Amino acid sequence: MNVEITAGPGMGRDGVGNQERRLVKAFRALGDPTRLRLVHLLVRRGEMGCADLANSLGLSRSTLSHHTRVLEEAGLILMRREGPYHFYRVHREELARIAPALFGLEEGDEEEGDEA
Repeated sequence: MNVEITAGPGMGRDGVGNQERRLVKAFRALGDPTRLRLVHLLVRRGEMGCADLANSLGLSRSTLSHHTRVLEEAGLILMRREGPYHFYRVHREELARIAPALFGLEEGDEEEGDEA
């Protein structure tokens, strides 16, 4: 007996939806210790240039480029160009949605800090 399973709206042929695909991509990106350290560093320090990131993490520029590309493709960091320089920052809304406790980005955290 052949049973055909059809996917609902927003679902692929494998039955996995777009939301699930984005989560898998994000968690795969964060599954690498270097990328996890990179994201933690950007959460703590804010926007950083390539040279500062490479020095802080002890990475070559080509290795840093690989890791930032993976994180960008997963939607976890954002890049800004200024002339020949690249600056990276976390995509706070995406991180807060995916793993808020992991990065201390629970909703309301920024407001609490502003009251002091």
